[in-house]
Amino acid sequence: MQSPHRPSLLRKMNVRKVLEVIQSQGTLTRADVMRCSGISAPTVSKAVSALLDAGLLEERETAEFSVGRPGKLLQLPRFSAQVIGVILDWDYCSVVASGLDGHLHEDKLDRFKTPQSYSELIETISGKILDLVEKEKIPALGVGITVPGLVNSNDGRIFLASNLHIMDGQAPAVDIASRTDLECILVQKSTSLSLSEKTYGSGQAMDDFINLDVTSGFGMGVFTGGQLLDGQHGLAGEIAHITVEPEGGRVCGCGNQGCLETVATDLALTHYVSQRVGKELEFDEIKEMVQQGELNITPELDRTIEYLAIGVAAAINIFNPSNIFITARMFDLRDDVFDKMTEKAKGRALKPSSSSCEIERSKGNKYLGAVAGIINHLANGLGPRLT
Repeated sequence: MQSPHRPSLLRKMNVRKVLEVIQSQGTLTRADVMRCSGISAPTVSKAVSALLDAGLLEERETAEFSVGRPGKLLQLPRFSAQVIGVILDWDYCSVVASGLDGHLHEDKLDRFKTPQSYSELIETISGKILDLVEKEKIPALGVGITVPGLVNSNDGRIFLASNLHIMDGQAPAVDIASRTDLECILVQKSTSLSLSEKTYGSGQAMDDFINLDVTSGFGMGVFTGGQLLDGQHGLAGEIAHITVEPEGGRVCGCGNQGCLETVATDLALTHYVSQRVGKELEFDEIKEMVQQGELNITPELDRTIEYLAIGVAAAINIFNPSNIFITARMFDLRDDVFDKMTEKAKGRALKPSSSSCEIERSKGNKYLGAVAGIINHLANGLGPRLT
């Protein structure tokens, strides 16, 4: 006997499918949506009505000079609704507004030094979100928060933020939601970048790809079979804390010694260069000194590239992706850095997997990652994917 819940579930799946078609194709008429989705006209009409009521779509008239009976155009809201992206990081945090089409309102971007305590961090961010919503005078549908740490997807609590320990054990989405009365979602930074690539970037048409963020930590987000790899607690794909220097390795923020994260990131490179020159430097200072010919970092850079290639090769062997997108600032330090790392990674990985895998620099950014996190959450609330 057919389940009495099936019709309702199917309606939700159809609503989500219509949203995904417009996300991937852009501005469309109802007839266009019908053709792209394969869903009947009455079903498309009901799904569109539901999305308009939820504020996830907006409708506008076609140009007056169009031939025949004009059909109204459907698009993701740019200025009639917004989401807020919050980026938590070890040095600076940011708050930015965006339309649901991924158009960032960068004139409203607020970047500030990371507060020293968790309570101050939550109060500062909550206040900035409320100020932004008030200034924009646009309905805010939710807040996406990213953090460079291990996030328990079951309760939104951070297991470990190895470079931002004030977040350990905390649930910032819950705390910010209680102060702003907005729906909030917490997403691991590397996962958010993968969602950004899938929603707005080169990964839209891909089913199997990886996004690596090796700026402060060694974060990895994985799409396999068109679905984000999650795992029991949302920690699937975590390779940052694989031991690669068992003897004499640097102590990692996780408490272990010699983790991949301690040797294969921009922050690790900064640490080892600072250690050699005898003073604390920031990455931008190192970059400027290298470009001015005042500092040679070849030993540290080559070592970092070697370990990064090991991590990339491991990802290729384990997940067999079609593409790997990498976010790293070290590639800007010398013209040959990216190509050299790619060659080393391909040489270490299994040939059948590496020969069919394209390694690219990521075109996404951390702001779109936070925005994609909340938009994906809102889409999930509509219902599961219609496959």
